Formats: sequence, C-alpha cells, structure tokens
Amino acid sequence: MSEIIGFILTIDAIFTWALASLVYKWGLGKTEPKANIFFRLCCVSLSTFIIALFFGNILFLSNMDSTEIFLFILTSIISGLSVTIGDLFYYKSLKKIDASRAYPLTQLSLIFVYPFSFMIFQEVVTPSILLGGLLILSSVFILSSKDKSEKITLKRSIKDKLSEDLIIGVLLAIATAFFWAISYVSYNQARILTGDIFYSNFFRIIIAAMSIALLGLFQRDYYDGFKKENKKYLKYFFAIGIAGSLSLGLADALFIKAAEINGLVLTSTITANTPMVQQILSIILLKEKFRKRFLVAIGLIIMGNYIIIFL
Repeated sequence: MSEIIGFILTIDAIFTWALASLVYKWGLGKTEPKANIFFRLCCVSLSTFIIALFFGNILFLSNMDSTEIFLFILTSIISGLSVTIGDLFYYKSLKKIDASRAYPLTQLSLIFVYPFSFMIFQEVVTPSILLGGLLILSSVFILSSKDKSEKITLKRSIKDKLSEDLIIGVLLAIATAFFWAISYVSYNQARILTGDIFYSNFFRIIIAAMSIALLGLFQRDYYDGFKKENKKYLKYFFAIGIAGSLSLGLADALFIKAAEINGLVLTSTITANTPMVQQILSIILLKEKFRKRFLVAIGLIIMGNYIIIFL
C-alpha cells in the first residue's frame, strides 16, 4: 500500500512540474530570468513556511545532536544554492530554445542521481531500473533533437545564430540537470537527518532566497520584480511565483516523500516521464509544434515504465 502512495505522490509531482515549466516559459516572454528568480523565491519561501507550519514538525532540531545540525545546515545550503543555480540556467535555456526541447534535457539529471544515490544512500540500481531508465532517457534525445526544417539552409548569419542559440540552450539545460540532481540528493539527505520533509524544504528555499538577495546588492536587476516601472508585468511575476510555490514548494516535498517510500533511484526514474506530460501540455496550451517523433518517444517511455514497474 505504501508503494502505491509513493507512486501517487510521484505522479502528482510530474504533473505539477510539467505545468509549472509552461508557466515559466510564458512568464519569461515578458520578463527577465534574474528578476523572476528572486521574486519566485520570495513567494516560495512564504508558501513553504506556511506548509511547514501546518504539516511539519517544528521541534525537529531538538531531536538532533550538534553534528547532525551542522550536516543539516550544510545540506540545506548545498540544496538551496544548487536549485537556484539550476533554475537560473533553466530560465536562460528557455530564452534560447523552446520548453518542449529544454525540459526533456533536464531529465538527464537521472545520469547524476544514480551514482549519487548509490554512493550516499547505498541504493541499488537494479537491471530493470537501469534498462527502463535508459529507454526513457533515449526518448529525451528524440524529443530534444533538431527538426529537419531547422536544418534547411538559410542565410548564413541567421543559420549561425540559430545554431548558436540551440547549442547554448542545450548546454544550459544539461547544466540545469546536474544542479537539480545535486539539489534533490542533498534535500533527501536533509530529510533523513531531520525526519521532516517540510521544514527541510523551507530551510533550503530560504537559504536560496537569502543568497539571491545578497547577490542582488551587486546586480540590481535581481530586484527588478519589485520595481514600480515593472508594475505592468506583475501578473507574470505572480504567475511564476504561484507556479514556483506549487512546484518548488509543494511538488518537490511530495517527490522527496515518495523517495522516502520507494527510494530516490526508483522515484527519480519514474519522474523522467515528466517530459511526455510537458510535451502534451506544451502542444495544447502553448500551441508549440507537434513533432511526429513524439509518438516514438511515447513508445519508448511506455516500454521503459513497463520494465521498471513489472519486471
């Protein structure tokens, strides 16, 4: 029964992350990444604190010794900084390539989660999980590969610009995957130390917000979301803030709860299905181009899930 609950929590995280990624893309059409990231972190800090007050154990520190408290603070700092760096890279990636290409590439975090989980948590990567994960990841390359229409010869200056944006966007998305993997692994370690998911999430988010606030003292464009001249863009900032609260604030916590039940390796592998959901939502909501190879990707994803769950 507990395993089923873990799968339900994972599915919830998948749909929330997929929808949030589209809101980020929509909001970034009118605003800049640096301004968005700080405004969003402020919103998420507030929402995670409220969630922790209702569902967390406020006395968790009293059950920890000094060494455990030090390790908790360290893992929270690592998780907070890495998720912020990853998000900034993802925002910048969305400025270069579309969401249906950028988001699948972030699922390469599996490549980093597997060795981290084995070394830190002694989790076993079974042959079925490895094979299923490889099939799902292969769909990532199919979804994010260049269209034939993009290969048609254009004026050299335009062609070079498109190629440059594509390469930079892809590299930024892969960097996002790396930092998100570190963030989830360290968040999971903080959860193990405290026994509490929600306050662990709040601490890593508030650390992320504080780090950006300090950075904003030197790069004022991080504060642009709070300036009067950007009042006309408030709806975009608030939309991203709400999406961040549901995604980074709630879905991340549910993901780590699922990892507590079913293990980080299995849970992370299942969430590699997120691009399929995101692709469908991109086509329906953002009117992005439908690619025939999406059907091939779905087939690989279905095969990967079957192997993981039933074999």
